Amino acid sequence: MIKYRRPQKEELKDIARMTALSFGEYPINDLELRSGFKNLDSYVDFMSDAHYVYIKLFHRKHECFVGEENGKIKSLAMLKRPYSPDDSILEYFRSGAFNLMKKTSLSKLLKYLNVLEEGHRPCNGLKEHSWTLEFLAVDKSCKGQQLGSKILKDCVIPYIMEQSCSTEPATFITFTNTESNSKFYLKNGFSEFDYTTIQRNGVTIGNWSLRMTIAPA
Repeated sequence: MIKYRRPQKEELKDIARMTALSFGEYPINDLELRSGFKNLDSYVDFMSDAHYVYIKLFHRKHECFVGEENGKIKSLAMLKRPYSPDDSILEYFRSGAFNLMKKTSLSKLLKYLNVLEEGHRPCNGLKEHSWTLEFLAVDKSCKGQQLGSKILKDCVIPYIMEQSCSTEPATFITFTNTESNSKFYLKNGFSEFDYTTIQRNGVTIGNWSLRMTIAPA
């Protein structure tokens, strides 16, 4: 049986390694970060460090949940509450982003943040009053076990329902850059409200924005 909980600080590096392996060649990451690494292993090592910074920031400022089974963390979801302020570049550096410049340049990191901002852009009009799913990952060795669906339905959505102070339904938004992930969210109750593309360095990727309405508990 899967147990959902908040991760401990000392677990974050192992979680980051798990998510980096799961997102080894994810399109939005590859647009600005993939070049310059001689092979996939060195790139995944860097992405593990980058994910550690990202997860550490969320662990400190926002909402993180893991799904654990038989002592092994198998899934991760990271959320932002409604009316959460944007995370500044200083917040990323406070979480250790300086260390990333040992493996890549500051200009690449800033370009990557710009790509992420473009990916978020269609959600900006809804973001202020919505819950936002910023990150959802499943251990690569556990794919096909519906763990992504389970953490949404058994942890994230019930949490939003419990935390909603209003009698009005809550809005839950996210975005993704692969069609397969878009289909996953549609299957799990989201609806698509925007599709656009992101272009960098002669490469074009899709950008799907999705939302769900959640009734209060």
